[in-house]
Amino acid sequence: MAAKRLREGDGGQGMMPAYPTPAQQAAATKGSTKLARDQQSRMRFSPEGPTNPDTKDFCGAFAALDMDNSWDPAKFKSGFSIQIISLSDECVEFDMIGIDPPLANAFRRILLAEVPTVAISRVTMYQNTGVIHDENLAHRLGLVPIKCEPDALLWKAADAEFDETNCIKFSLHVTCTTGSCSVYSRDLVWQPLTEEQLAKFENDPPRPVEGDILIAKLRANQEIECECFCEKGVGKEHAKWSPVCTASYRLMPSLDRAQATAAVGRSKTAQSTCIFDDDHTNEGGKAVAIGPRKCATSKKCVQAIAGDEKGLELSKAKNHYLFKVESVGQMPAPILFQKALLKLKEKCETAMTVLGERTAE
Repeated sequence: MAAKRLREGDGGQGMMPAYPTPAQQAAATKGSTKLARDQQSRMRFSPEGPTNPDTKDFCGAFAALDMDNSWDPAKFKSGFSIQIISLSDECVEFDMIGIDPPLANAFRRILLAEVPTVAISRVTMYQNTGVIHDENLAHRLGLVPIKCEPDALLWKAADAEFDETNCIKFSLHVTCTTGSCSVYSRDLVWQPLTEEQLAKFENDPPRPVEGDILIAKLRANQEIECECFCEKGVGKEHAKWSPVCTASYRLMPSLDRAQATAAVGRSKTAQSTCIFDDDHTNEGGKAVAIGPRKCATSKKCVQAIAGDEKGLELSKAKNHYLFKVESVGQMPAPILFQKALLKLKEKCETAMTVLGERTAE
C-alpha cells in the first residue's frame, strides 16, 4: 500500500497510509465492473486453454462491486432471440442468443431425454432357431426406431396391460429355406389391435423408420417368429426412446480487436481452422473474420492469431449458442425443436406453481 512520510515535532518519521480519493475509488470500481462484465460475457483463450470458462452466479461476487446482476424479465426478453440457420426433416441448426448456460443445457437435455417417442418395449418369442439368443434379439428389436405419432397413444402405467390405447403391435416371421438369408426391419409387419386402431392410423400406419436395418442372419431351416409390442416412453428411461442422434451446442467464436492492426495472414499450421486471411481486410487494414462459425478455436488457431503481437484476441461469446439437432427419424427435427420448447415451458410453469404454493404457505 502506498504510504507517505510525516515529520513529527521531535524530528522523527512516522508512516501513515494514503487512502484513495473518491475519484480513484470510482475509477477502480468502474474498471472492476467492466472486467467482471467482460468475464461474464466472453471466454478468453490462451495457448494453454480457456482462461475464464466459468460463469459467476454468486450474488456476493457482484455485491462487492456494487453491481446489480439481478435477473430482469424485460431485459431478458429484449436480448433473447433464436435465429434459424438451416432447416430440414433430418437436421436443424439454429442460434440461441441471450441465455445462460443452465438454460441452454436444459434445452439440450430435454431433447435427449424428455421428448417422447414410440419404441418396442416387449417381445414375445414363439420361435428362434438362429444363432442370436432371445434376449439379444429382443434388445436389437427394441433399438429399431419406429415411426409413429406418440400423441396418438396414452402413457402405459407400470401395472397396466397392453391394449389399443397405449400400444401398437408388430409381428415378425421369417423362415430361411435354403442357403442363408437376412432379417431386416422391413420384415416387421404392423398388426392393428382393433378396428378403431386401424382407422386411427389408416393414413399414416406405424412402421420402422428405415427398412434396411439388419436384425439377424439365418441359415437354412432356421426360423424367427415373434410379436413386438411398442409403447410410448422417453430417453431418460432408455436410449431407444431418445428421438435425436445428437443434440449439441457450442459457443460462437469472436474476434476482439484491442488496437488497430494489419491483416492477419493465414498460418500454414492452421489452414483448416483459421478464420482470417490476407484477402479479407477493411479499409483501416484490420483483419475481418470470413467464417467465424467454422472456427474450431484449436490451439494452432490461437497461436496463429498471436494476439499479444497484433492486438487480436480470440474468444467465445458465453451467451451465444450454436445448436445442432439431428433427428433419428421418428419425427422431423423441426417438430422435435417445437416439442422441446413446449416441454421447457411446461417445466417453467410447474416451477412457478410450486413456488407460488410454498409462498402462500
